[in-house]
Amino acid sequence: MLRIIFLMVLLAAGVTGCSKNEEKINIGYMGTLSGRYSDLGQATLQGVMLAIEVSPVGERVNLVVRDDYGRPAEGAALLDEFSEAGVKYIIGPNLSSVASTVVPLLGTYGIFMMSPTASTSSLAGKKDNFARIIPNNSRKQTEGMSSYLINKLKINDIVILYDARNASYSNDIVKTFTESFMNHGGSIRDVRPFNPDSRERLGSLIEKDSANPPELYYVIGSAMDTSLIIWQMKKRGFGSKILIRKWATSDDFYRLGGEAVEGVMLFDYYVDQNSPAYAEFAKAYKNRFQKEPSWMNVYGYEAAMLLLNGLDDIQSGTNFVAALSKASAKGELFTDIEFDEYGDSYLPLHYFIIEKGETAYQGIAE
Repeated sequence: MLRIIFLMVLLAAGVTGCSKNEEKINIGYMGTLSGRYSDLGQATLQGVMLAIEVSPVGERVNLVVRDDYGRPAEGAALLDEFSEAGVKYIIGPNLSSVASTVVPLLGTYGIFMMSPTASTSSLAGKKDNFARIIPNNSRKQTEGMSSYLINKLKINDIVILYDARNASYSNDIVKTFTESFMNHGGSIRDVRPFNPDSRERLGSLIEKDSANPPELYYVIGSAMDTSLIIWQMKKRGFGSKILIRKWATSDDFYRLGGEAVEGVMLFDYYVDQNSPAYAEFAKAYKNRFQKEPSWMNVYGYEAAMLLLNGLDDIQSGTNFVAALSKASAKGELFTDIEFDEYGDSYLPLHYFIIEKGETAYQGIAE
């Protein structure tokens, strides 16, 4: 009930703000605010809200919030609503499956979109009205992961478990990683999809491995599903190492996973939490939301800051991606982020292990 009230307040704030201050710039937020993946949408929205509150440009902005429910068709339909509300710039969506449907329609509406978390490579290398913070699931990314796993961690035997519902994201990762890992001499024992909407028991995904678990499970799923799968592995006494995606590591992952997620590995992008910029962000976030920020808050905040910092240039006629590239040079939290001409970002990949409920930095993955 509290979550529903929270969402209603956010939605109402976005709509009423638009009607009272017509002279302001309407910026949209399209995110997955309800349903199984709502932790991602709500957390990135908090980051966006904070950026607008602390930015000097924020006082000129109305935030128009809409829930895409994690459904591609719903996201596409929202473009009509945003257009009617005079929104030309949208932060979102969260899911690659939604982005894959929405992005090809942006030019028709004259809308520009900045995603905090969509990473599908199906949208890479295209001249459209789309940019994103997270690098796409490219060959360069998976080459680094594969080399690190085989050469440094000495892992050669992997079973992949992936969420088939967010297919634009998961299928992309499975394909590029499988090819890369095998090219490096590793073995992919099996690839197993699961659908959170089915009645399938998540424990059934690993039953066939009881006699001989793999060296590593690579789990590609949401916080809830990933934590539940890990619990099943621990319950069965499997000694396999576990690699997960950033997607899973929301507050819900640590809350649901508890001690079972200790030692879990992930490859991620590095934010210097000792920097003055991060300290200022973390302090403002804790004052505003009464808790420590997560990576999802960081990505929402950074996406909004880049858009806000580039807004004057964009409105004066500067190319959307060029304006974002110029804004990124100011260095908010990701000081090493780069955008190419298509709005695809690049960040170096780093290796982390979960220790005591936090992602402990182990070094760059090279």
